[in-house]
Amino acid sequence: MERFDSKGRDVVLSGIRATGSLHLGNYFGALRHFVSLSLDETKNCFFFVANLHTLTTRTNPEEIKRDLQKIVLDFISVGINMERAVIFAQSSVPETCELAWLLNCVTPVADLERMPHFKEKKDQKISSCEIVNAGLLTYPVLMAADILGPRANLVPVGEDQHPHVELARELARRFNLLFGETFPIPQLLESEAVRVPGLDGTGKMGKSDQNTIDLADTREIVNKKFAQAVTDPARKRRIDSGDPSVCNIYAFHALVSSSEDIRKVSEGCRTAGIGCIECKVIVSRYINDLLAPIQQRRAELGEKGKKYALEILSEGGKKARSVIAQTVAEAKDKMGVPFY
Repeated sequence: MERFDSKGRDVVLSGIRATGSLHLGNYFGALRHFVSLSLDETKNCFFFVANLHTLTTRTNPEEIKRDLQKIVLDFISVGINMERAVIFAQSSVPETCELAWLLNCVTPVADLERMPHFKEKKDQKISSCEIVNAGLLTYPVLMAADILGPRANLVPVGEDQHPHVELARELARRFNLLFGETFPIPQLLESEAVRVPGLDGTGKMGKSDQNTIDLADTREIVNKKFAQAVTDPARKRRIDSGDPSVCNIYAFHALVSSSEDIRKVSEGCRTAGIGCIECKVIVSRYINDLLAPIQQRRAELGEKGKKYALEILSEGGKKARSVIAQTVAEAKDKMGVPFY
């Protein structure tokens, strides 16, 4: 891994929670952007697996450790440049938690209680009779520390994370005002908004096995999942016409199919010229073609893959920690609580 010279380069920070297998929603929403960013020589990229954030909703240690390695292997398989990007586990940098405490001390509780993420997770916990842990409330402060620790100035995240980045911006401004210039004000790295629908028609692609196309799904599994996927409810019979704008399958065509096939299925749906089965077969072929090189790279890693993933995490953790520790030392000194 190259030694980074930050002068004149943007610092990019983004992460993914360690919560199961990665799927097409992760690919179109984050991973493909990680790939292009890692190939950009004008940027220093820090990509991490947010296993500390995961503790707010998951408690099985073995699952968390297993998913961490799987995600790193997915990072490798999708084509992220491992020579230029720093890949690390959030838990490898204890200074991030220390910075989160410093930021907690300048964060109004009311700001955290207004966060959409907290309200949503709080309601879910209450409805399932679970404890609403403090980590859910302070989650955005830890995320701010993730961003400000490496002094990231560009943050590519999904739309649902925009309020958290805005809080990080506000905390950076507040800290700089109170204690002197320390953090750059991070900017959202905007990209084309992509909504990948779930196969069950209930919303965006999530973690349910019946709702996702995982990056590791074989050709047979992809075909089977699409065959069972929900389509336009108006098309109950082959001869019924439909509306592509309300069909999950057409949304996948818009992501991966050729312009010719998009036109073909759109017109065929509206006129009942093609059935839903044929439409699904066409899009399945495109999805399988997209996944093939990713799965090929994963297969080439073979049994050595897990060892390689751990090596990546170890090296990346050391690099990230060396950068973030400098930031935290400066922040502590400015707040009057330096290392002694």
